[in-house]
Amino acid sequence: VLHSYFISRALRFGMSVLYCAAIYVSTAARELMKAIEARASRVPRLAIVDNFSDPSYARSSLKLVGDHKALLEAACAAAFEALARVNLDEAPHPAPHPRVGAVDMVAFMPLSESSGSTLSEELATCEDLATALGRSLGDAGNPVLLYGPRVGRSLLETRQRTSFFQSVRADSSPKISTRLPLDFGPSDIPSSGLSVIGAMTYVTNYNIQVEGASLAECRDAAASLRREMQVQVMALPHEGDSIEIGCNLQATHLRDSPSPDEVLSVVRQHLPESASVSRA
Repeated sequence: VLHSYFISRALRFGMSVLYCAAIYVSTAARELMKAIEARASRVPRLAIVDNFSDPSYARSSLKLVGDHKALLEAACAAAFEALARVNLDEAPHPAPHPRVGAVDMVAFMPLSESSGSTLSEELATCEDLATALGRSLGDAGNPVLLYGPRVGRSLLETRQRTSFFQSVRADSSPKISTRLPLDFGPSDIPSSGLSVIGAMTYVTNYNIQVEGASLAECRDAAASLRREMQVQVMALPHEGDSIEIGCNLQATHLRDSPSPDEVLSVVRQHLPESASVSRA
């Protein structure tokens, strides 16, 4: 199981692991991400268990694991470093991947793939962490929208009420907007955008790279996966002529997280015979 690998790495630092923070930044610049990672790594008893950058999407992620105090300190350090270094005025428009901010999204998660119904105390702690980080960024002048049970909306529902999905369209405005009242920070959204911060059950990002199928055909396969397994998924153009079907594998309140094999099987069933999966 993926999170077991994260636990084993973090335990080498002598931690009793409970929580994870995933930070998504709107850049793939190697030197910038090295600086952001270095800033977070200065926090004692904190493990950086994963990092990923995709130049095709101008997007990177950083996964941190630690107890709740170390995790909040490291997430704050990484977010402030990213805000100081990432300039969305220099980012491509339309966006190659949906975005609303330099620090685009932060998710605090219990390090477990169990259903949400078994993790109520841990999810409450994650919401406390999200609120604390959001308040810190807001006080520094970065607008923040929260998501999670406490505010009554999911990450997807929050994004749907911002310019997140529209940002990839050629006819979209480069100005970042939201139809939701901001939870922290100034009402005027600066050029660095806003940050969406919250709590959720653990998410595994699972990307399926498809060759030999059109974007429309891959979007049809993604829609079938969404309908059959309630997986959050979208299909976007990727390197060359390939299409990437990006999936968030996540437990619901009552169901454990689906396995990558199950998801890949459903996608394959709904792709045309001409298609092949080059990477998953």
